[in-house]
Amino acid sequence: MPYIVLLPSSISRCFYNYEKMTDNRSSEYKRIVIVAYRLPFTMKNRSGTLTAVQNSGGLVSAVLSLTDRMRGQNPSASMDKTVWVGRGDYDAGLINSLEEVKNTFELVPVKIPDSINEKFYGGFCNDLIWPLFHYFPSMTVFGQGYFESYKKANRLFFNELRKIIRPGDFVWIHDYQLFLLPEMVREEFPEASVSFFLHIPFPSYEVFRIMPDGHQKAILRGMLGADLIGFHTHDYAQHFLKSVRRSLGYDISLNSVMTEEIYSRADAFPISIDFNKFHDAVLLKETEKYISRIRKQKRDRLLIFSVDRLDYTKGFINRLAAFELFLERYSKMRGRVIFNMVIVPSRDTIARYQDMKKEIEATVGRINGKYGTLDWNPIIYQYKSLRFNELIALYSHSDVGLLTPLRDGMNLVAKEYVASQRQQYGMLILSGLAGAAAEMSESILVNPSDVSQMADAIFEALTMREEDKKKRIEAMKKRLQDYDVYSWAEDILRTTVKVKSDSWSFRVRIINRDIENRIISTFYKAKKPLLFLDYDGTLVPIREFPELAVPDLQLILLTERLAAVADVVIISGRNKDFLDKWFSNINLTLVAEHGAFIRYSSGEWESSLDQDASWKEKIRPLMTRYTNRCKGSFIEEKRVSLSWHYRNADEDLSSLRAVELKNELEESIFNMPLQILEGHKVVEVKMSGYNKGTAAKKLTASGNYDFILAIGDDKTDEELFHALPDYAISLKVGKGPTRAKYSFLKQPAVTAFVRRLVESRENKTD
Repeated sequence: MPYIVLLPSSISRCFYNYEKMTDNRSSEYKRIVIVAYRLPFTMKNRSGTLTAVQNSGGLVSAVLSLTDRMRGQNPSASMDKTVWVGRGDYDAGLINSLEEVKNTFELVPVKIPDSINEKFYGGFCNDLIWPLFHYFPSMTVFGQGYFESYKKANRLFFNELRKIIRPGDFVWIHDYQLFLLPEMVREEFPEASVSFFLHIPFPSYEVFRIMPDGHQKAILRGMLGADLIGFHTHDYAQHFLKSVRRSLGYDISLNSVMTEEIYSRADAFPISIDFNKFHDAVLLKETEKYISRIRKQKRDRLLIFSVDRLDYTKGFINRLAAFELFLERYSKMRGRVIFNMVIVPSRDTIARYQDMKKEIEATVGRINGKYGTLDWNPIIYQYKSLRFNELIALYSHSDVGLLTPLRDGMNLVAKEYVASQRQQYGMLILSGLAGAAAEMSESILVNPSDVSQMADAIFEALTMREEDKKKRIEAMKKRLQDYDVYSWAEDILRTTVKVKSDSWSFRVRIINRDIENRIISTFYKAKKPLLFLDYDGTLVPIREFPELAVPDLQLILLTERLAAVADVVIISGRNKDFLDKWFSNINLTLVAEHGAFIRYSSGEWESSLDQDASWKEKIRPLMTRYTNRCKGSFIEEKRVSLSWHYRNADEDLSSLRAVELKNELEESIFNMPLQILEGHKVVEVKMSGYNKGTAAKKLTASGNYDFILAIGDDKTDEELFHALPDYAISLKVGKGPTRAKYSFLKQPAVTAFVRRLVESRENKTD
């Protein structure tokens, strides 16, 4: 079995670096709690004596060295023993007393009855999630009771986890068996630091949505319970975020999901390997014994290898068909090439897997029968696990690694193969649908469904010049060495710390009743208060079309009351006519088109701008073209600006079109007195030299105000916040980065807050 991941052994290293990363806040994390489906040991009863036998697999292999690394790298650290929570049927006290366990870490077994596990692991996990997330929807089974058992199993994990969680723990939950667990932890332990890592692909929304709506939402909400959600690739992270947006309706900002209850970030953390372990193992004496054996068997022939677990996602039949076509197409290579195909046993008691194994063996036999000779069989087929040193020998002396899964979360065998290229240089052929392809562009990337392309790739790899292979392999080795499994774990830990810090900052900035009361108290005491209020998204909700967002009678009356107790400025991107229509009879100041025009109470509109609008003839056709290319978008024309709105368009398409439009606009307005603004789902071109900030400075300079408050909702209001004096109070409506001191999560909260402001002054007695 390949040593697929040396996973949390790296955590110990990054754990000690955490002290440096967090400005001496190392006391925050005192212990690492790993939660995965399996425990790292299988318990065996031999002649009445219970022993612990290490399980094979990546996550398991790494954790075993965690405690030793922690103690060895920082003997004085006050770290508690690493905890592993996973499925197991033995008594915790008994298994933790075993010699193989007690000097490493603490095991917390989760007992899952077979009746639940059959539908949980065998059903929902392996018959539904596994095929669907690997893009095999036709093989997906929606079994009766699958999801109920999945929920029960996740609850059983949580029941054990809740017993041992304590302040200072870093809880790291792994993989698709435990999608619901992060939310459970967050609900009962809101201050816990939780990270979730998915080791398989996250599919596109069009595939993900095949699941029933209830399954979709439960999985997404479950994952969003983690502070940080890690994926192998950027694409997987984006698929997840799009599913969150489409299924749950949450807004996404900078890869983060922020609601009243949620602050979670999703990002790519491509899992890696212990580079030095594989690189150095080539020179071990134990490895040399296997290398000598391979040399004798190989002789002067070229060796191709593949190592995979038995699974339908690996593309075995396509790979064999490509090798057969290679032999047919490049007849001179017959007798010179051996394909060593190693398949590691997995789930071979299941009928589907048994049938697959039979088909593979029949295909191998047919190809060997067709092309083999007395002294040469083109394919060596091995159905077994390989010892570590045997695997390293195979890696280091294979001329080609042929790794072509139909879909794979990462494929660490590709990285292990590259790391083992030391005494000679082979070449890697890698499926473009494996997660590793994003980092290993120097390999020969192929479409695993294109048999002809793969056949040609085999020939290209076997005949590639030595200097070209060396250049490509060394580039990939350097990347693996720089970002090994330790860097990967450190990256996740560091980012979780950052997300947690951002979350606290976000929570502190969200306005609450106490903050409101302090602001209202200051407003109440002020002798000369001034309020700046944006219109769309602040005083009224964003509507489908601007003309629909009109103030109702209650808002008009509230604005009149506010203007009676303070100086009020409505500062908006709206045009003069709109503001005049609704607010001209109220004793307040109006600012139109982001500061282009100002109208003081009972006065006329003023502007110092050159109002030549001839530039619009150049910009309008460009915006019209993008309107035609993006259904649901529209153009709004004002006196000194043109706006392209895309709030009603498809989220993904419109975001792309907005970037493209902005890029074209930047070229079009070069050497013109124009400026591009980005607001809430709008790209606007306006005359330069003014904004809400310049208007605010002009208005604040005209009075000796002892209280200034500004409320706005988008990027155009950031200039307003920035222009105000330090003592001013700024409030943003919505989530995301801002210069504002506090934030409202939703627009209706603004109206309620303004009403409280008004009532405080109206009730004031001198």
